[in-house]
Amino acid sequence: MEIRTITRHGVPELFRILRAAGPHGHREWPLTDEATLVATLDNSRLDPDLGRWSIGYEDDMPVGYALVEPELNIGRILVGLATVEGRDDSLGSLLQDGVTRAQELSDQDRFEIHVAVRDTESKSIVDALEAAGFSVVRTVLKMRVDVSQVELPDSPAPPGFIVRDADMSDAVEATSVTDLHNACFSSSWGFSPNTVEEIADRTAADADRNGFAPIVVSADASDGKIVGYNWITLSEGDGRVEMVGVHPSMRGKRLGWTIFNAGVERLIAHGATALVLDVDSENPPARRIYESAGYRTYSEVSYYGLDVVKS
Repeated sequence: MEIRTITRHGVPELFRILRAAGPHGHREWPLTDEATLVATLDNSRLDPDLGRWSIGYEDDMPVGYALVEPELNIGRILVGLATVEGRDDSLGSLLQDGVTRAQELSDQDRFEIHVAVRDTESKSIVDALEAAGFSVVRTVLKMRVDVSQVELPDSPAPPGFIVRDADMSDAVEATSVTDLHNACFSSSWGFSPNTVEEIADRTAADADRNGFAPIVVSADASDGKIVGYNWITLSEGDGRVEMVGVHPSMRGKRLGWTIFNAGVERLIAHGATALVLDVDSENPPARRIYESAGYRTYSEVSYYGLDVVKS
């Protein structure tokens, strides 16, 4: 098999591979049209022009891909891979390509490589990972509820707080949201702190694609300080709660339910027929909250890890 690192010129072939591979890994790739995928790739972690993607070819036919996604500020590089149906024999070579490029990408003496595998994927990918020395380090649950079955508690904004759209085009607001985002999840497994530029770029793409503000915030009415947020997206009828959080110093005031409800109501108003989210399997309190709202687990994603020590 020949493996070639691609640029944006190779996105049409990548789009066809992603559609043929079906659900895999931890992401829900937008596959309604190629333009939407291109918009999704417009950030430093996924940009093909930065050497993030490679495609494997057999007899000049694309059969699979490998993606390296750096999160070097937490000492991790994610490697994504999948093949088209019937080409599981290519997984080992694509995995090796991803591992090699990850090693070239990192300047750290020691780091981890993680590969996310969905429970619906072929066992061949697990076999390839275990043969390369990977083992399971964490499991994330994918949860879903039809909007007709969602059960949200009545949770108006507490006195002194308001809920509004975030203006991510404003530099000060974008910085406030990014700082809150990082503060909410600094102790969460696998969380890689984002920069203002990363958040602004992604939310701008979300707004263009969905036609509404992707982040709603809860703020102190007296000074406007943002204390909670809900980052939402919509794709093919699935309304996704990407991230929802309340500043650690403001927890216990039911602001979480207030901001969660506001995002869900926005998604339903814009045509969501189902609501989806991901949650760490080792976060029972969050699972109970989502289950109380009607969410149920429909798939599991296991993260396989490999500790890399450069000689």
